Amino acid sequence: MADDSAIFITSPEDLLAGVRALGNGSKLENEDVLHILCRAGLAGAKGLTKSGEALFKTRWVIKDEAEALRGLGLALRTLIPVQVLEQELLQFGAVPEDGAVQLLRLHRAAPPDLTIEEARKTFRRLAQVGLAVYSSKYKTVRAVVPPPDELRAGELRTLAAMISPKTPFSNLARLRRILRGLKGTVWWADKHFGARALEELAEEIDSERVKEIRIVSGSAPNVLTAKSLKDFKRFQNEMLQKGLKAEWRVDDPATDWHDRWLVDDEGAWNVPPVNSLFKNDYSEMLPTDARPPLEDWWNRSTPRQ
Repeated sequence: MADDSAIFITSPEDLLAGVRALGNGSKLENEDVLHILCRAGLAGAKGLTKSGEALFKTRWVIKDEAEALRGLGLALRTLIPVQVLEQELLQFGAVPEDGAVQLLRLHRAAPPDLTIEEARKTFRRLAQVGLAVYSSKYKTVRAVVPPPDELRAGELRTLAAMISPKTPFSNLARLRRILRGLKGTVWWADKHFGARALEELAEEIDSERVKEIRIVSGSAPNVLTAKSLKDFKRFQNEMLQKGLKAEWRVDDPATDWHDRWLVDDEGAWNVPPVNSLFKNDYSEMLPTDARPPLEDWWNRSTPRQ
């Protein structure tokens, strides 16, 4: 099954040809191209999306190739490898191409057997669509600052947010942008949920959009401390004054789930452990279509008292 690493074996020309095929009503046989187009929001179950149709018209109707490549590049920002480069490399400037490959491997955003030659082709392709600057002379890669009117990780649900020890402020900024956009019932499921996260929820949750906050944790002694319960009671009372119901339940023994989740009425994120997030360990906050059985976990859990 194709994943985002398909970007290493597809070119802008392949992708635009795929847009053209779908626009003409043809079946797209190349699974890698189809995956990338779907992940980029250009294609869906019924063919091209509105964004895909706009790209089709730009490239194949008015035949503005330069603008089509720019539009394709903006759509490709949703891909995990692109987000790794965009969010990490801006702090470094130009880096050696093998350093960029190591960064991608660190985030599991590139195949472990990716060669420098294959990566070099990808960096050139990303440069072609305005997502990177590649120097053939110096063999370096540099990230490109997104246009100021383009949404960033956390503001657009399809963009991943990278966590890095090199960007402690940006890490929290990315989490906060996610929290600000949540709606309806907010779930934070983390077996090792830390009360430090309550601060971010209290600051960033929009009480006009969120009506309930549900926290599910495990029963580890360092999680269920007297201090964390005291902090939560204060948080719970403050949320109540804002018209929000907040509850923390303990799923014990919680043997059938290990990932951490931040979920609302419209989507879900895989998030790093709360403590790792605030320690700035390398990790990712990844948007996902999969929604865990939160109601089942909630119903079998015990409220903290």
